[in-house]
Amino acid sequence: MMRSTSSMTDFDRLLLSFSRYMWALLGASVVIAVVAYLLSAIQPRVYEASARLLSAQPVELGSTTSSPQFRPLAAAAYREAAYGTLVLEQMNRRFPGVLPKEVSKVREKLRIRSIETVGSSSTVFVLSARDSDPRRSAALANAWAEALRNWEEALIRDNFKRTSISLENRIRWVDIQITQAASRTDQNVLRELRVNLERELGIIRSLENSATGQLSLLAQAEAPTEAIWPRPLLTAGIAAISTLLLGFILLAVRDRLSGPTG
Repeated sequence: MMRSTSSMTDFDRLLLSFSRYMWALLGASVVIAVVAYLLSAIQPRVYEASARLLSAQPVELGSTTSSPQFRPLAAAAYREAAYGTLVLEQMNRRFPGVLPKEVSKVREKLRIRSIETVGSSSTVFVLSARDSDPRRSAALANAWAEALRNWEEALIRDNFKRTSISLENRIRWVDIQITQAASRTDQNVLRELRVNLERELGIIRSLENSATGQLSLLAQAEAPTEAIWPRPLLTAGIAAISTLLLGFILLAVRDRLSGPTG
């Protein structure tokens, strides 16, 4: 009972001390909020624009036995490829000197996140670019999305190329076997095999020339109208609340150290 009375007395003294310095605290919080607002307002503005890509389940390329079957890449593979050398080289060619050299700073300027769609194997990738120029932020995001799509198409064409080389080697082997065949029957079987291989090679070359990746463009980035940083009003509000909170804590510590004065 005495402990509760003592606690209430301490709280009453704290409220009395706070009311005594309330106007000083309010004045200090207003001054600090204004200073924080002005300092925030003169900071360089940063804009962010985002492009969206969709990675969907691939369509079957054909029924031939030699046609390569492509499986959807994991979302983590696309995220890592987005910061890979091949993709960033395309970006640097289009925007020389814009991207920082350090990978950590590139990841601050260019950000990618994936959104797994519910009930399907599709994934939406949001590629965001930050820059002091709103139009350039949109151009960076769109170029980044295009570079990632080009990387994927190059990867698929490379797989087709290797399949094509494998078929060409098999055709050369069949040609050798035809010249060495002992009977006309064996030659006819080998010639039929060669025709089938040539047909498959033609299909593979056609697919190689027209290959497209799983990534498709959902939405292009548009130039933002508002900056994501700085936010002067938000900064000023946080500064004012922090000042009041800090003042209240200091008064509580001061009251605790001084003790009851009778």
